Amino acid sequence: MKLSKKANSSPIVSLTPLIDVVFILLIFFMLVSQFSQLQQQSLPLGQTSSSQSKQQQVIIMLRQKENSQRLSYKVNNQPMNWTQLQAYLQDNKNQAVILTPEPNITLQQFIQVKENLTNLGINKITSELIAYEVN
Repeated sequence: MKLSKKANSSPIVSLTPLIDVVFILLIFFMLVSQFSQLQQQSLPLGQTSSSQSKQQQVIIMLRQKENSQRLSYKVNNQPMNWTQLQAYLQDNKNQAVILTPEPNITLQQFIQVKENLTNLGINKITSELIAYEVN
């Protein structure tokens, strides 16, 4: 019985399906990237204007003890906790707030405090940032 030899030819590969898949992936990533926009937080830096007197300013120093994750606050050199700070700021909403973190405060903690103050209705927030290390 004789078997016929098949011709050794390479199979034809069509690039059309490959191009279709590449375009589908491109469209997918273009659509997904529009939905993942980063949330931006403005951090106004610098001093308040000289026209504001010291009585119109509330200086809040953010502090953290070494073995604790909780923040403590010093408002115009008076120690306060968050509840006391909320009550104080409810009475003084029209005053400008200057946030000053100590060196051991993380940037995330600083931004959380700023957001909490904004949620309380404080609109005039100025920041005195220290240099943060980016790891």
